[in-house]
Amino acid sequence: MTPGIKGHTINNKDKVETELNINVLVVDDNQINRLLISKVLKKWGANVDFAENGIEAIEKIELHKSFDVVLMDIHMPLMGGLEAIEIIRSKSDPYFKKLPIIALTASILNNEMGQIESAGINDYILKPFDTNTLYDKLSRYKKQ
Repeated sequence: MTPGIKGHTINNKDKVETELNINVLVVDDNQINRLLISKVLKKWGANVDFAENGIEAIEKIELHKSFDVVLMDIHMPLMGGLEAIEIIRSKSDPYFKKLPIIALTASILNNEMGQIESAGINDYILKPFDTNTLYDKLSRYKKQ
């Protein structure tokens, strides 16, 4: 086999550890986004649950209280991510105040940056997401 033939090169920067011991709630109204994120997270060994809007997200978080991190889309019907996060953060139980929430958004405008910071979001990821960036951000919250 000749070196350099397309499809036979190894790019180490795209290699990601596969053991991500973490429970993730993915909140996104777009089914394709949920499927893509699910495929990536399961490949890394993460446990994944889903919600299609902020209302479902709040219900699942209150019911289970077992998520290590939430990936929250900002723009959704019924209840968007910022409103859901404000409700989650307003609850008295320390779990709701400390739960890491990473915003998923297609773009961040200057005025949205202030809203994101004041809503109590820990971090954000731009869509379409880079798998290495997603892994790096999620690995901060994995169980030891």
